[in-house]
Amino acid sequence: MLENLLEARADSPFPTNSHRPDEDVNVYLAHLLATRLAPLDMEGVQAGADPLLLRPEKVDGGRRGLAEHYRVNGDHRLLALGLFDRGDLRRRRPRWGRRAEESRRQDREDGVACYRCAHALLARGRPANPALLAVLDKLGDGFAEYVEVLQHLARWRFGLGARLSAIDLQRLLASPRPAGPDATP
Repeated sequence: MLENLLEARADSPFPTNSHRPDEDVNVYLAHLLATRLAPLDMEGVQAGADPLLLRPEKVDGGRRGLAEHYRVNGDHRLLALGLFDRGDLRRRRPRWGRRAEESRRQDREDGVACYRCAHALLARGRPANPALLAVLDKLGDGFAEYVEVLQHLARWRFGLGARLSAIDLQRLLASPRPAGPDATP
């Protein structure tokens, strides 16, 4: 998983360390992909902006438990937007009354807010894990770029959502048919 992610990052418009050192985010994303995709874990994930607007009913661990809630919801949006082009895998269509791009934009904003909330909660007082704080900060600041990296990984490494452009389709239709035993004159 890490190898595919690193190759996708190298081929994407947002390669590793292009804006700032972020090898730690690569490790985080590879771990996230490996642990969340088989099967995709949706426990604790809330729809839309609910993780930001509605405090979860039961949070164990106080401030750290609430930070984990936000992190899990940010992770879900990052993977869902990056791999499947929608911010909530339980939702098939854009949010009610919105176009697809408006819905994706709101999902990106919700993902950023989730990571920033998780970072802010963990940064208060004595930081629990400085490495996780750094990753959450980078994911919050560069959310759109990391979504793009995962989109590149999904399309070019995993073959998810592959589509032909109109130009590619025309080239295929215009190319001569290969000669063979069943070719007609």
